[in-house]
Amino acid sequence: MKAREIMTKNVVCVTDDAAVEDAARLMTRNRISGLPVVNPHGMLVGLVTEHDLIAKEGRTVKEIMTRSVISVSPDTEVEQIQHLLTNRRIRRVPVVENGKVVGIVSRSDLVRQIAMRWVCGVCGEIVRALEAPKHCPRCGADTHAFTHEVVPPGM
Repeated sequence: MKAREIMTKNVVCVTDDAAVEDAARLMTRNRISGLPVVNPHGMLVGLVTEHDLIAKEGRTVKEIMTRSVISVSPDTEVEQIQHLLTNRRIRRVPVVENGKVVGIVSRSDLVRQIAMRWVCGVCGEIVRALEAPKHCPRCGADTHAFTHEVVPPGM
């Protein structure tokens, strides 16, 4: 499985010249804890997190953002992303193509993958959904044929 399959595509970003207060409002309004930072050309230049907002002093996002951002491509394997998030102790990775943010993968995206895998006991069809489907798209078996299969992301 690739980043493009699990990433959040509608990424809330902030520009590097934005006021710190504007970044805080964006995070609060969207209930997120970090934002990719882009320059006026839309290129990824950093990341600003709740930690940056409360631990660093500055008036603009550029002054407090983290510059050395770990990012991935849309074709990065989910297993590799899982490794990055756990071993680097980060909460999210921007997905970048040609320098521009096209998505973001967070810990919650990986958790969602664990919750969404249902397997038809009749034909083996795998369906990703929060609830077991009413009917199997391949063989037509009803909802009782499905079992929830817990497989770590990337497997």
